[in-house]
Amino acid sequence: MSIMRQSLMANKLRERITRSSSSSTTIIRRTKSNVAIQLDYYMSPQFGGIAAALVNGLYDDLDVSFLPTCPVGVEQERVRLYQNENPTATCLGSVEQNIFIPTLYSSPELKVKAVAAMFRRSPLCIASLAATTETNTTIGAHEDTVHLLQRIFPHSKVVASPRATKITDLTDGTLDGIQAYSTTEVPTLRRQLGGREPNVTPLEGLNDTKLGYGQVLFASEECLEGERREIVDSFLSATFKGWDSVVRDPEEGIKMVQEAQKMLGLDDERNDHWHQSTEYQLEMLQLCNDFVKETFEGDRLGVINPKRWNDATTWLLDLDVPTEKDFGLEPSLWQPPKVLLPGNELARSMMDEAKQSATAFQTKYGRKPSVAVITVGELDRYTHAKRRLQLYSNSANSWFSKTKTGEANGFDVQEINLEGGTTTDDLLSTIYSLKDVDGIQLMWPLPDHIDDASVYNAISVEQDIDGIHYVGQQEIGNREAFPPVTPAATLALIKKYGVELKNKKVLVIGRSLIVGSPTAYMLREESAIVTVAHSEVTPDKLEALVRDAEVVVTCAGLPGLLKAEWVENSVLINVGTTFVDETDRLHSDVEGDLSEYASRFSPVPGGVGPLSAPMLFQNVAKAAWDRMK
Repeated sequence: MSIMRQSLMANKLRERITRSSSSSTTIIRRTKSNVAIQLDYYMSPQFGGIAAALVNGLYDDLDVSFLPTCPVGVEQERVRLYQNENPTATCLGSVEQNIFIPTLYSSPELKVKAVAAMFRRSPLCIASLAATTETNTTIGAHEDTVHLLQRIFPHSKVVASPRATKITDLTDGTLDGIQAYSTTEVPTLRRQLGGREPNVTPLEGLNDTKLGYGQVLFASEECLEGERREIVDSFLSATFKGWDSVVRDPEEGIKMVQEAQKMLGLDDERNDHWHQSTEYQLEMLQLCNDFVKETFEGDRLGVINPKRWNDATTWLLDLDVPTEKDFGLEPSLWQPPKVLLPGNELARSMMDEAKQSATAFQTKYGRKPSVAVITVGELDRYTHAKRRLQLYSNSANSWFSKTKTGEANGFDVQEINLEGGTTTDDLLSTIYSLKDVDGIQLMWPLPDHIDDASVYNAISVEQDIDGIHYVGQQEIGNREAFPPVTPAATLALIKKYGVELKNKKVLVIGRSLIVGSPTAYMLREESAIVTVAHSEVTPDKLEALVRDAEVVVTCAGLPGLLKAEWVENSVLINVGTTFVDETDRLHSDVEGDLSEYASRFSPVPGGVGPLSAPMLFQNVAKAAWDRMK
């Protein structure tokens, strides 16, 4: 089968200009670099970013070819074969890390390395019609993952099952469970069951399973040097710009996928786990988007964290000797700039720790750690919550979806939404009724008619997982009091990157009771020389304070409050953020390009913000354990 080629619909081409030796005439030659792609599946929503880049002309300087769809597990072999036959081309492929690593270890002559990943986690799961015990069950798996699943389920019988009929094999009773992907087969199975949810067991984390990254993008080793390294970088840049566009507009993203299918002349795979409807494809794309957003780090999607990669590699190979560091990974090509202090990967690690604690608590005590979140009236700062969740996070780890985030990580969350006219006495009654929960979060600000002091004091120190009592308790020597989550998140980010605080001039901009003031207190406890400014400081004095500071922590939530050029080679931590309708993006308090002035700074989005939810749930887990002492 010949290589399927599709010229890109680009408006501009990279122009290489040469001058004729016999004439002064300038000859414009439009040339594009040859890039061949081996996808591990048919063009579908799981490649939404590639489809969008293809259709929208983002690969404007690349002549992109798509190799024929190949049998599962031979993607690396096909890339190596094409590269050997076309030594001047740049060849990349996609495959799961749990396939990539064992294959490369057994066949090092393939000489390929991972450069980025479209999914941070594998969507691999076991789907069944009812909850099943591991013993005496038969699980159908793809032929390239039978060994893997047998390792995860040692007491089950794992058999190779044809991809095209696996859902039928499940529903007719031939199999007790099937290898499935939560992004594809699970939505199809739900439709075949008339809307009833199938039983789904994610494999990541089960029995300490570490599958690593999904939809890993890898390249031939020779393409990671010289000019071709830049070509790979260009391909990744265009691909993840494509993903950003489909995250922002999934409906348009589906149109891009459908158009890419037509452009490439690919027929849909004939199987029983594909539902022929745009509604199904949209759900699939949105599920894929959630996995893609988890790869964001610093200033880009698609980043592979070397530690997470190495941990998964060690588990996948299961060797008696240490695994080579960064085996199969090119760790420096697709990474955020060193000037950034990103918080995404730290946040995910912290949420994993909270989940592990919650799981251990439930195992020991037979219940989940619990928290009640009380909101009175509508909060203006939550106006864009749904859009922010769509753009930057997902329901498994977001501040804006606490109930679902709790469910995904082993917590019981009770959200109590009270009318704006609720009286102080009614609110107090609600708080007093919550004696059985481990933690209480009372969302701020409260309506003006509420007696703030009375209601916040009604929350016991033991249940104060939002840290309202933190400063007062610290002053009387209670070092076990829960810290307020955003200030604690700020300090966690600072410590993660080794930002020196002792004897440093630190400026905190903002004085709110839940962020600015406790942040200043916590920084003083780290022996920093702290000055507090706020929005009422005149611009000239604020500028002088910023220029004099060695570390700036801005918590105001006022875009444009300070200028990037005021930051004279100091560290800046963005805490205050504002979603702006006109740009459809999150903005910091700083106007201008900090990369030109700051020595290091936390990005927006992706700095302190992602840390708040895991910090909250870590507090809830601790409250639950403390309560049972």
